[in-house]
Amino acid sequence: MECPKCKSAMLPLEYGTDINVMRCTGCSGLYCERQVLQLMRDEWLADTVLDTGSAALGNKYNDIRDIACPGCGAVMEHSRDTEQAHITLDICPACEGVFLDAGELTDLKNVTLMDHVRRLLIKFGR
Repeated sequence: MECPKCKSAMLPLEYGTDINVMRCTGCSGLYCERQVLQLMRDEWLADTVLDTGSAALGNKYNDIRDIACPGCGAVMEHSRDTEQAHITLDICPACEGVFLDAGELTDLKNVTLMDHVRRLLIKFGR
């Protein structure tokens, strides 16, 4: 499997019994099924073990658009996370695979007070 962002090889990685992802050997991006993303968000220390790449490098790759899904080849769509709107995920509309740039899983797992405030402001249209 080839990384949709930097074209490096992606290798399988497991965490626990239910979390299986592919991690890029170049940019350290993560690819998984959508339901696995929720498992990673809920699992203690999953970010520490799986999301080992540089967040600064991940930010650089976050601006790349129109990437092909590593799972099925369809063009992935950018989608804002419902809990943390500053995080944009690449989600495949065909197979629901998700690509996370380096640092995004760690960011997703660390919900701050400001993230809660932003969500409330968006909810009430301010």
